[in-house]
Amino acid sequence: MASTVPALYPLRFQEILRNYGFGNRWIVESFQKTGLPEDHRIAETWEVVDRPGESSPIINGPLAGKTLHEAIELYGADLLGTEQVAKGGMRFPLLIKFLDASNPLGEQIHPTDAQAPAFKRADDPGKTEAWYMLRTRPNATIQCGIKPGTDRATLVEALSRKASRECMVEYPVEPNDAFLLYANAMHYSKGGVLFYEIMQNSDITVGLNMLKGEGPQGAGRTPEELADYIHVETPFDCRTRPVSVVQGANLQTYIFACRYFCLERWDVVAPLQVAPDGKRFYVYSLIEGSATLTCGDMVEKLVAGNTFLAPANMPAAELVPDGRAAFLRSRVPDLMTDVVAPLRAAGITDAAIAGLGGITRLNDLTPLLG
Repeated sequence: MASTVPALYPLRFQEILRNYGFGNRWIVESFQKTGLPEDHRIAETWEVVDRPGESSPIINGPLAGKTLHEAIELYGADLLGTEQVAKGGMRFPLLIKFLDASNPLGEQIHPTDAQAPAFKRADDPGKTEAWYMLRTRPNATIQCGIKPGTDRATLVEALSRKASRECMVEYPVEPNDAFLLYANAMHYSKGGVLFYEIMQNSDITVGLNMLKGEGPQGAGRTPEELADYIHVETPFDCRTRPVSVVQGANLQTYIFACRYFCLERWDVVAPLQVAPDGKRFYVYSLIEGSATLTCGDMVEKLVAGNTFLAPANMPAAELVPDGRAAFLRSRVPDLMTDVVAPLRAAGITDAAIAGLGGITRLNDLTPLLG
């Protein structure tokens, strides 16, 4: 690498905002983000993204003014990690956001990797995503998966009436609840939730209420065609069962894990080391409290709502909480090395580890737990 290219360091970004009808002002009210507009709703803040025409702008250090895409072009595997490049090339694999669903978020599903090419959306893969609840209103619920005993005929009949919710499992939700929404899993929120969302880097959605002849250029589908995109299984429980491990004075909680991503919550009262191993990048989002991030001569003050990316090949850094703080840490894992092995070493049972993938045959952890 040319000497004129600065050494990598933790990258912070300007959020990319989305103003959809399901949002309001909850993100602004919940976090201490600066520079957000004060005159309209904000449904989503895209914390880290690199898509055609939309790439997170870097706001700190020598790379300030460049985008994540430009940084990937400059650094390649040093930023993404050797394992990530071997697996997915130079394409950034994730989209991470905070999402305010104060109002209903419509019934939908997303395709699998195998189904995605039919949508002809550049190189978008399928979309598995996951939700981690940060704030909830009283009596808030979400719906996802499929009710026990639902067969295809029942599903098709409900879809013909735009009544897919009749076939979904309904979950009362509270903060810290988590749901792993595999591709082909129906999902819906009636509102009253603010969550952290992580997903495959894809923008393909199939609305379940747009039937044939409806929508732009009659883009809807018949109930039978919609059913082809829906995973039917009994039981199909999308709620994950987090497991916690004490790490010195801090607490590490694994929230969910699949082949595309895993998420941990770190509740910290002592310094937390940030030391990527060259194989993959990490993304940290501060959700409670405040902290100081130090990497060499770089010092960044972080408040709730701030996110940074730790490149795969960078000097060791340290997060020091101001009293207490809580971070979410995401990555594209090697499930055996990054999830199964350390949890087994901590005395966590295989049954508990499997709970990080929900109750479904789509669970990526189950085949590893012999």
